[in-house]
Amino acid sequence: MAVRAKGLLVIMAVGITMLLGMLYVSRYPGYVEHTVRISQLISASIHLVEKSGERIVAIRNLDDKQIGRMSKGLTKEGANEYVTLGDKESHKMITSGLLAMWPKLNLRSEERSEGLETTPSVVPPVTFNAEVMNAVGRDEKVFLKDVTVWIDPLDATQEYTEGGKNPELLNYVTVMVCIAVNGEPIVGIIHQPFSLKSKTYWGWVGHGLSKTVLESVQHSTKNTHTLKLVVSRTHPGDVTEIANRSFSGWKVVKQISTAGAGFKSLAVVRGAADLYLHSTQIKKWDVCAGDAMLRTVGGKMTTLKGQSINYGFQGEDGNEGGVLATRTEESHGEYLDKIKMSTGGH
Repeated sequence: MAVRAKGLLVIMAVGITMLLGMLYVSRYPGYVEHTVRISQLISASIHLVEKSGERIVAIRNLDDKQIGRMSKGLTKEGANEYVTLGDKESHKMITSGLLAMWPKLNLRSEERSEGLETTPSVVPPVTFNAEVMNAVGRDEKVFLKDVTVWIDPLDATQEYTEGGKNPELLNYVTVMVCIAVNGEPIVGIIHQPFSLKSKTYWGWVGHGLSKTVLESVQHSTKNTHTLKLVVSRTHPGDVTEIANRSFSGWKVVKQISTAGAGFKSLAVVRGAADLYLHSTQIKKWDVCAGDAMLRTVGGKMTTLKGQSINYGFQGEDGNEGGVLATRTEESHGEYLDKIKMSTGGH
């Protein structure tokens, strides 16, 4: 009898220990886990980009002298590349929030934490989003070592700095997070903090889309006579020359002057533009989210030679091959062929 009672006590003790361990893991999944549920990572990222968007708006409401604008140097096109307090605090909020949840998560962000005068408190990310769970159907669990999260804490920084005097430029500002697995972009999240109603767009390849994307896609139409091309308002490079050389005589090229890679990608996703063309180096955090979102809606983004962009953690942060992004794979092939023909296949 005593032996049986002792055995029961041992079983109960083991059971309680296992239960406490499960509760601990569920509360801090990144602390002991080597895997991550993609739905939780999406939900946390959505929560963090929206919170950082609120901070970005609050900082922009300050006087121009208080937003902390500094030049990081010149781009290859000769334009100033700015950083502000909004960029830095958004970076810190997103990265610290994700790492608090998943300490082993691989992050690649445009900004760095060094030199941040005021460190915002860590925002505990919410790992459940009803829209995400309703849309995706099924979840996936992957090894953290295979995941890289690309972060652009504040895209269209120049327009952000000019937004005090020209508020319409703030519409180009986005906050982006992209989830890549083994170098493939599978989730794109693009937040517009200054839109009339602050909006977040997201897509998970092969799983689902946010309502905001679905509404945009439903209103897109195909135009067979005019090619609507998004180009940079400040440093278009030789995009105009490439477009005219490649497409003139085939379609009427209508250029739409915009800013920010995130805004340009969204324009193609929505159907407001047919083509996003970029001819010089661009950073991967600028295009990863748009790449994933285009894949989700049946579009395609590659280099100007038609090569897929690799978003692995160990790779370079820059893409030297330019960008060709279209709403459909079929149109991508057509535009790519025209470009190759105009350049002799090079």
